[in-house]
Amino acid sequence: MLQSALADSIEIEWEVNSTYTAQLTAYDDGSEAFNLLEVQNFVEIAGQWFVIKQIQPDYSGGMTTVAVTLSHIYNEVSRMRCYGADAPIDWGNNGHYGGSGSSSLEVASDDSSQTQQVLPQDILKAMFDGNNWGITYQVIGSFNAVNVDSPYASGSGKDFLDRIIGAWPDCVIYPDNLNIRVYSHDEFYKNYGHRLDYLHDTNEVSLTYDTTSMQNCGRLVGATYSQDSTSDTGLPSGAANKGAAAVQRDAEKYLGVPYVWGGAGGSRGGNPFSGMDCSSFVSQVYKDFGINVPAYTVSLEGCGHQVDSPQTGDMGFYGSHGASYHVALALDGSSMIFEPQPGEVCKKEPISWYPPSWWERNDQMAAVVSASGDGSDATTTGSKEMYYFAPFWYRNQESYNRWGSFAGGDITSDTIQNRDEMMRYADTQFKLNPDLEIDIALDGNAAPIAGEVIRVEVKPKHFVTTVPMVGYTWHPYSKGTATTETFNSNGKNILDFDNSQTRTVNDIRQQVKTYIANSSTTSSGQETWTEREVEQYANSERG
Repeated sequence: MLQSALADSIEIEWEVNSTYTAQLTAYDDGSEAFNLLEVQNFVEIAGQWFVIKQIQPDYSGGMTTVAVTLSHIYNEVSRMRCYGADAPIDWGNNGHYGGSGSSSLEVASDDSSQTQQVLPQDILKAMFDGNNWGITYQVIGSFNAVNVDSPYASGSGKDFLDRIIGAWPDCVIYPDNLNIRVYSHDEFYKNYGHRLDYLHDTNEVSLTYDTTSMQNCGRLVGATYSQDSTSDTGLPSGAANKGAAAVQRDAEKYLGVPYVWGGAGGSRGGNPFSGMDCSSFVSQVYKDFGINVPAYTVSLEGCGHQVDSPQTGDMGFYGSHGASYHVALALDGSSMIFEPQPGEVCKKEPISWYPPSWWERNDQMAAVVSASGDGSDATTTGSKEMYYFAPFWYRNQESYNRWGSFAGGDITSDTIQNRDEMMRYADTQFKLNPDLEIDIALDGNAAPIAGEVIRVEVKPKHFVTTVPMVGYTWHPYSKGTATTETFNSNGKNILDFDNSQTRTVNDIRQQVKTYIANSSTTSSGQETWTEREVEQYANSERG
């Protein structure tokens, strides 16, 4: 028993799927327990085992103290390696699941890199079954099987647990010593009928309202497949004998390629069939004929000279010189081909449909167009990646109506082949409401219950809501240091908070109206307040 640890310094901090640490300060009382405070030794605190990660001795006035930082023992899985079926060496029982005990010079097939439909217990079994680490695991609650990329690839124990959190984002990993427990959301967050009432059970409630991480719109990119295709090879082979027909065929082979802002193509390199924007499309067609031009609209303006009537291969710009915002390619004197805008694909239209502001001709492309020959023998067969549906821009309308637009990065899936399913998936990945974090300092140091769903009341502000606990700081042996609990929001909590703000404003508004009713003029003798002034005052009080 470590008798010299200062009770108020012993602290356990937990945050869901993130932090599980402890710290303490002890003084040198000459005991064996104090001298065992060394890195990688174990300390039991409130029934849980922690591993010493850092020690900081301090020598002052003839007394020695050490500040100790510890990590929950389950975090040691980060030091454990599991070598998957793709590993080229037989590791026997040293974490290589399926190890046969015999060596082979044959290179193993990379089965672990495939996308597979799995459950959390499948990943846990691959990591922990058959090893001698003394770790057990439980899956508590119901989970649906989902597709996971490389679920059994080589990695640390933490890598395997991260795959579970990534595949089932609302699950919770909350261990009991070396028993790793994976909870479904409904099994972890439970309401035990408790409540916290400001000025009754607590003297401090802190609310943090934050829109920083919100996202309610973005580009959705679904699954792809390979499609065989025959296309024009372009230059350098036989380039001098191409002609206008060859340029037209080359440009038209990109019909249906989705618009992707900043996408591959032209001088940007990469696979153009994965998506291009307007300038990278024009740059790509030129590149197919050995002509290098920039993949940026304004820069393209310097690659030609202005002409009155377009011909095949000419560039049509929109906007003003030096500040163009869009570019198209002429197929002939009356039609054009272009990448339109997000959510659409490469298409061709009559020039009269949307005439460019001006046309430019590149001399190198003009030489290709004027050359004799139709290029009919210059073809090649290959495959290209195609989308099941074109990437498109999507926003959650309910969140947008309430908060405005919060754009973010692409939402992608390697398995979804349907637009409607992709929109439903995006709604689960977006952050549709602001974060509302509630931190409460309890009256006393009662042991927190991780995952408890609790009723929080701040009666002076009319705020009443029910929130799940997602973190705590607890001093298990202190008599005076309060436990702090952290609760995170959901959509309902945000609505509760908004309602409380509205009720507060209404109270202020009523107070002002009562004041006006009791006084026909202000103290300065001015006329009575107008309804507009009442509203302005109430809103300033809210702000």
